[in-house]
Amino acid sequence: MFNVNSSFYKFLMALQAKLHAEFNLEALSPSACLLHADGMPDIVYYLCGAGERIAVDSTARCIHIDEDRGIKQPDLLLNRIAALAGLAQRIHARDTVVARIDKQMAMAFQEDHHLQVALPGKYRFGLFREGELVAVAVFSGGRKMDNKAADYRSYELLRFCHKQGMQVVGGFSKLIDAFQQAFDPGDIMTYADKDWTDGSSYRKTGFAIAGETSPQVFWVDTRTMQRYYEQALPVEIQQKPAEERRNRGFVPVYNSGSIKLVKAYKHA
Repeated sequence: MFNVNSSFYKFLMALQAKLHAEFNLEALSPSACLLHADGMPDIVYYLCGAGERIAVDSTARCIHIDEDRGIKQPDLLLNRIAALAGLAQRIHARDTVVARIDKQMAMAFQEDHHLQVALPGKYRFGLFREGELVAVAVFSGGRKMDNKAADYRSYELLRFCHKQGMQVVGGFSKLIDAFQQAFDPGDIMTYADKDWTDGSSYRKTGFAIAGETSPQVFWVDTRTMQRYYEQALPVEIQQKPAEERRNRGFVPVYNSGSIKLVKAYKHA
């Protein structure tokens, strides 16, 4: 039996209204459930403290989301699910212009339109339609590689996102191509969140899977639903063992890990 609480019920009602679909609920554990509706992505929903991710045998696209996200970022979460369900406003990359953007603009856009922590990066590119910023890609500086030529540089795509409620068809490729033309990288690597994707959309644009990372643990303060990386926890909590953290209202939250992908331009 899944322990339905008020935050889950609020999320479910908002989800069904957003996607114009009625989802069936299947309990996976007392703190996790599967939500299914025909023609929609399957959703595994976890209450805070649910533990590690649960594998689901599904023929549909399956995403994993946490209670704290639904409470702290409800609009972002629902808009991203709607985009995956094909309900976002679709515009074409050919109708946009790509340009370098500054740190302030990139950070503000991420804070408004990305579920993860905003990152400044070193290089930032945006897509504009009629003067409106509709997508952003943020890249690291170049890194030398020990097994490559002296002038070989590997760059990381740190963040990519569309404006909420929009999807720029071909926008990802256009931003990657603009970066390649500007910096002539040996390769571009990135990490795809397995909670949301199997990496197939990256592979369609020339990226190849180069490995996977283990699931990451975050800590959520159940009083505020604020999520913390281990190193960002308040000092007095960092110093406590796991059981004491729980006694103080902090619970661990796990993701599914990430897929490492690389798009190679040079092989020397």
